[in-house]
Formats: sequence, C-alpha cells, structure tokens
Amino acid sequence: MLNGLYTLLSQPFGGALLGGVLLVLGGLVALAARRRGRVLRLVALAPVLIGVVLTAMGTKGGLDQQRAMAAAPAPGTLVDVGGYRLHLLAEGNARGGATVVWIPGAHEQGNALYHLHRAMRGETRSILFDRAGTGWSDPGPFPRRTRVEAEELETLLRRAGEPGPFVLVGHSYGGLLAANYARRYPARTAAVVLLDATPPDAFVYAPVFGAAAAQGLVQLGRELGLRSAFGLWAPPPRPGPNAPPFVRARDTLLAEVREAMSAGAARAANSFATASIFEEFTAPVVGREAPDLVVYDGELDSLPVFVVIPRGGPEAEIRPLRLPPALERRALNFFLRSRVRYLAVSNRAELIHPPDGASHNFPYEYPDTVLGAVRRALAVAVPPDSAR
Repeated sequence: MLNGLYTLLSQPFGGALLGGVLLVLGGLVALAARRRGRVLRLVALAPVLIGVVLTAMGTKGGLDQQRAMAAAPAPGTLVDVGGYRLHLLAEGNARGGATVVWIPGAHEQGNALYHLHRAMRGETRSILFDRAGTGWSDPGPFPRRTRVEAEELETLLRRAGEPGPFVLVGHSYGGLLAANYARRYPARTAAVVLLDATPPDAFVYAPVFGAAAAQGLVQLGRELGLRSAFGLWAPPPRPGPNAPPFVRARDTLLAEVREAMSAGAARAANSFATASIFEEFTAPVVGREAPDLVVYDGELDSLPVFVVIPRGGPEAEIRPLRLPPALERRALNFFLRSRVRYLAVSNRAELIHPPDGASHNFPYEYPDTVLGAVRRALAVAVPPDSAR
C-alpha cells in the first residue's frame, strides 16, 4: 500500500487525485447516510470536507511543482529505460579513454556534483544523471533499491549510446551505488573513485545511529514529499554566515545550478524516492536486501579503486551527541574503521586523504582533491578489451 501511495503522490497532481478519490467516497457515504439520522449525516460529511480540502491543496501542490520545473528546463536528454525516462547530461570528449560518471551522496539529483562535472568536461567525457524521481527524471517504480538503480544506470548508459568504459565516482551513499554498479558490470567499469562511500555496515551495525538513522531519513523524505504533494513545500533559506563551511562552499560552487536544484527538490517524487531508497536499511527490509547490497572483500578483483576519506575520525559527528564514555569510544572506533572498509574490495585499491580538517563533505570543501583522484583513475583506467 505504501508503495502505491508513493507512486500516486509522486505524480505532479497526485495529491489532488487522492483528494478527489476521498471526495467521491465521502459523497457516497454521505448519500448512504441521508436516512440514518442527522448526527450520522453530519459525521458522514467529514470525509467530504477532507476530500475538498485535499483536492484544493493537491491542486496547488501540482501547480507549484509544474511551475518550478517549467522555470528550469532539462539541459540534457530524457532516455526511456523501460516505460519511464531518466535524465542524462553528457558533455566532453573521452578521446579514446574512459568516461566519468558522477553519483552524488544521499539520493540527490545529479547537479549536486555539477562543479566537478564542469571542471572535468573539458578533459574527458563527463556524465551527470538523475536517479528516478530526482532532478528531471520521471518517477520510477517503487520500491527504490540500490540493485534496481544500478540496473537502471546501466540501461540508461546503453540506451543513451554511451560506450564507456566508465570511471564511477560516488560520494557517500552514491559510493554504495558506484560499487554496486562495478560489481554487476565489471566489463563496463574502468575504475571506481569512492568519496567516503557508505558501507552497508554503517546502517546495519553502527552504534548510536544504525537503522535508527535510516528510519529518520525515511520519515524526513515522507514529510517533505507530503508537503510538496499538498502545496506546503518551501525552499530552504540560503546559508548564513554561521552555516557549516561545507554548506557555504557548496552554495557558492553550485550557484550556476542553484535554481534548477531548487526546482528538482520541489517535486514530491524527489522526496518519496529518497524515503523509499533508505527503507532499504530499515527492519525488516535490510535482512532481505543486505546480502545483495554489500560489495564483499575481493569482489572487484583487480579493478582500480581509489578510496578517498578524511584523515581524522568522526569526532565532529559523534562528540556533540554527549554519549556515555564507553559508547562514545565504541561509536568512534566503528565509524573510523568502517571508512576504510572499501580498501578490501580490490587488490588494486589505493587510499587517498584530503587535507587535514576535511569533513565527510570534502567534495565541496576540497574539490581539487576529488579532481586529482579522478585524474589518477583516468590515467590507470582498465581499457575495455582488458581481461580481468
């Protein structure tokens, strides 16, 4: 049922349609109660009134979403991947080498790494894409799963006529998708650059956060999706002087696509897709999905893998929680060691550190570190006719 609601409300006027359904059902109940007494008739009018309100709010939500997207036309191509379309922006010339595919963190639209794409498109072919429901892509089928999105990415690249091979660059949760694509399509993958990529362990076993953090992301996605569907969504304010450094840096670096990103974030589909993908790590879903989600030690064989992680530990995230000393030590140790987990997936894995003081969001604080890692990956990328 929940997936059905995601599907319905991800449409621009899904909220209005849901309100209309309630209005009709309420009307039928009210008609049936006409001869059942005054009190019952009044009670039966409640779903009618709710339906009227939701229809009006849903209509406003649909118009808001349409206006937002009309103000920011898609810069790339919409490619059919099986009854729905994904947006792909491919620029530059690979010159016989590998093509770079950027995958932002969380479940963000491709433009979240636009500053890196802009820097590389003059050196090689560079691709930004929007996962289903994000940016300019159509809503895809629910539930959203990393396995599904790896398959969608491969279908997108093939149908768009992109021959590869590809250097997959994934930040945070996007790194999990990059590693999963590489495991499933090794012949199409030339190298992987993992920017503090999320290992499944971070949600499954982590002290303090774990599945509770995933459930929080699910709930947030649902709330934002409902706001969009019923005309209550508002763009977040621009970061002020007291915002974290990476937030201010990101706002500056992405100034060119700021309006387009705001338009994409206004879509209900964007938030419901985020909610659905993070359900992957909530009980009881994680028990079914984790075995196919994990990229195990050695599974990428001799594929070049560059693991880029901050040198320090996660104190900035853990210390403000004011945990009991024993639990704090355990949480710090877990997150410190889970960061290097991906070094074991290939016998050609290399560790790279951004400058001291970098946070998890170093792609915005130190973009040159990321570009340097990508250039190294391009230099050693496995050619498409190499045997592995």
